[in-house]
Amino acid sequence: MAAERIVFLKLLPEKVEIAVKKNSVFAQALAGAGIRLQLPCGGAGICGKCKIKFVKGAPQPVIIEETLLTSQEVQKGVRLACMTRVSADAQVLVPDSLKLESFAVSARPQIKQTEFAPLVRKLHVKLPLDRLLNEKSDADLLKNHLEQEAGLPEVTIYHAVLSKIPSAIRQRQGEVTVTLFQTQVIDVEAGDTQSSNFALALDLGTTTVGLLLIDLWTGQTLDYAVFPNPQISFGADLISRIGYASQGAERLSALKQAIHEKLTEVIEQLCLQHQISPANIYLLMLAGNTVMTQIFWGITPRYVGLFPFKPTVSQALLQFFFNLFPGRLTLPAVFSFPLIGGFVGGDALAGMMAAPVRPGREKGPALLIDIGTNCEVILQKGTEALAASAPAGPALEGANISQGMRAVPGALIEIRRDGDRMRWQTIENEPPAGICGSGLFHIIHYLTEEKVITEDGLIDADHPRAFWRQRIQLAENNLAQILLVSTDEGALQDIFLTQQDVREFQLAIGAISSAWCLLCRQLQVEPAAIERIFVAGAFGNFIRPESLIHLGAIPAVSGERIKFIGNASLEGLRQTILNGQRFEELKSVSQSVQFVELASDPGFQDVFVEHLKLKKRTNPFNK
Repeated sequence: MAAERIVFLKLLPEKVEIAVKKNSVFAQALAGAGIRLQLPCGGAGICGKCKIKFVKGAPQPVIIEETLLTSQEVQKGVRLACMTRVSADAQVLVPDSLKLESFAVSARPQIKQTEFAPLVRKLHVKLPLDRLLNEKSDADLLKNHLEQEAGLPEVTIYHAVLSKIPSAIRQRQGEVTVTLFQTQVIDVEAGDTQSSNFALALDLGTTTVGLLLIDLWTGQTLDYAVFPNPQISFGADLISRIGYASQGAERLSALKQAIHEKLTEVIEQLCLQHQISPANIYLLMLAGNTVMTQIFWGITPRYVGLFPFKPTVSQALLQFFFNLFPGRLTLPAVFSFPLIGGFVGGDALAGMMAAPVRPGREKGPALLIDIGTNCEVILQKGTEALAASAPAGPALEGANISQGMRAVPGALIEIRRDGDRMRWQTIENEPPAGICGSGLFHIIHYLTEEKVITEDGLIDADHPRAFWRQRIQLAENNLAQILLVSTDEGALQDIFLTQQDVREFQLAIGAISSAWCLLCRQLQVEPAAIERIFVAGAFGNFIRPESLIHLGAIPAVSGERIKFIGNASLEGLRQTILNGQRFEELKSVSQSVQFVELASDPGFQDVFVEHLKLKKRTNPFNK
């Protein structure tokens, strides 16, 4: 058999050189070298977002590239990473915004005081070895001591622990430390190891993953890690992931393995940094939407995407001695929050545990909106709570926007007209490189106030002010686009907001706005009666509440009733890990929330179309 032909790629600006198979797809070739790229449409060649530039050795464009790219881009060597094939040695400029490692930004959880009664605890006990003669086994001695002397009911010792017991109880003459998940023994060690007790809280987001390292001896949060979900290389949104996973067991396994491997890597890094043995991490508690949760457990999400959109299992899942990475990391206990229904998963429930948005609250109605690719909306009134999923898509996180990017240094977050020039603000005041989600809110808010964008979302090419008329151009598709910041004004490239960008934004806002509107109608709640609106997610880092109100993303209420709570899912997980009572409440809270399938509401289509308009929303009963 002839040897496979090899070509060499030099990746710029890092000047890293890799060898790849000739005629391999660029994105797949990089993935084989351990470099994953963000492919918003999962590599289907329909979004045109994964642009790279061949400085040397550009291959001939394929038909899809000629359709999605402009003729000028093609001539300059721009290609799509998911479509172009490497046919010869080449030098390729890969934008930072396309690399998965470059865009991990997430809201930190807002840490609150929590009653300390951890779910996993360690007991230091002295076993009377002289009683061994009267016991059937070492395990019986341990079990009877815990039940009779420590007062624990019906202790269970797991098979994986049994081999540790004989040496542990004899090494220190019966002095051992027993690790318990409730009344289940998940570890036995010689001596007193009570202070070596740690847990992890995992917010498994579609786009971004957040991880807390928690000390169960002190109750303190030791570290917070955030990283992009590596599954993005298989698709940016839930529908793309479902489509990929539904193509067979191998592809489902690839999705699961991607998150397990990355999570293992991050856990090992945290352990090294804090000088912790991975063996002393006893619990991983996770929450995610329905699709992310099922993929984590290796359960196909295929039927979540088909009517009637039901998960395979809705209750909490608990597995002892879970092989996260076989031969490398085994966790004594892994627990996932129960799912509410449809696409509304455990992350929404964790958010409810963190914010006072739970049935039975004494205070007035409360609204929780967790903004992300898959947005969850929960409305609580008295003993009732309704939950709905709003498929906002990735636009609010910078994807599906022509020059969108994640909230990293250089992301544009504000613009203001100043004479004949544009003033701008970016994250960390780096030169503008693109537009992030919060910037999209602020910029479109400003442009509607300037009447450059109408309430219906149209860019007004006949604007009365010459400043704006000069900045509005026709793109190759004959749709208008606005020059926000030029290279002459300090940008790395001319940055435009296109008519299609505005439409993507409207679809996202319309989904969120119609969701809370329909829930308000069902519970007969007017915005004026909503006591608090909790906005969760990374947007709390940068966004202004007046932009959310002006564009209709949340009800028009006074500012003091709006509270940004960061990563509510992580905070709910943390509180549950540290308080066994919260753990016991999970089942009752999840069962008390009624899931609402918005698409089945007879008025949904009319409400959604109306809520595509960019305007304040005050009364859900008259649109």
